[in-house]
Amino acid sequence: MSAYKQLKQKHRELRDGYDESFSIRIHRSLSWLDRAEQDSNDIDAKFIFLWISLNCAYSIHLNAYGHHGDEELRSDFFAILLKKGQNEIHEIIWGRFHQEVRSILNNEFILTSFWEGKDNWRKKLENEKKEVQDSLRDRDDTHYILDKIFRRLYVLRNQIFHGGATWKGKLNRQQVKDGSGLLSYLLPVILSIMMENPNEDWGALAYPPS
Repeated sequence: MSAYKQLKQKHRELRDGYDESFSIRIHRSLSWLDRAEQDSNDIDAKFIFLWISLNCAYSIHLNAYGHHGDEELRSDFFAILLKKGQNEIHEIIWGRFHQEVRSILNNEFILTSFWEGKDNWRKKLENEKKEVQDSLRDRDDTHYILDKIFRRLYVLRNQIFHGGATWKGKLNRQQVKDGSGLLSYLLPVILSIMMENPNEDWGALAYPPS
């Protein structure tokens, strides 16, 4: 059974006890996860649909942002998830996708400073590599690794969403493959943790139905 079908069944079983806005959040995210699974052989499309599904899970109403940027919003979101599902997320990051995590974090083409033309991007990359290697070796800070991963994947997301990449292009295959693979495993775990913890503060629903 697909991750979507399992999670959709779980949503049906639990949604009567959910706040309406939280149920809508989960419903939206599941709909895009379903679409992503239909494009399992097209890693560009898969990455796009998985990222939209992720956005549905953590985005909040514009008026609730205040001075928080998307990066800080994701970090706060991960903190809640790790409080409730540390072991599941830990296993994906340190176990199943250990090599892919290294590949993503060692890739200069999804490093912000590389595209900003900053002269010190090589030093920044090397410093991050050392920090990541130390953390991966000790397996001691899942939140730190998640933040680093998604800063990189957000650059990839921007490249694709804003017309900076070619569909099935040869130049970004590895990062798209690693990113879509990681998201395809991580997102179902994220949604499962959320459904089991509906009373956490997941934020005000973005674009609520009028």
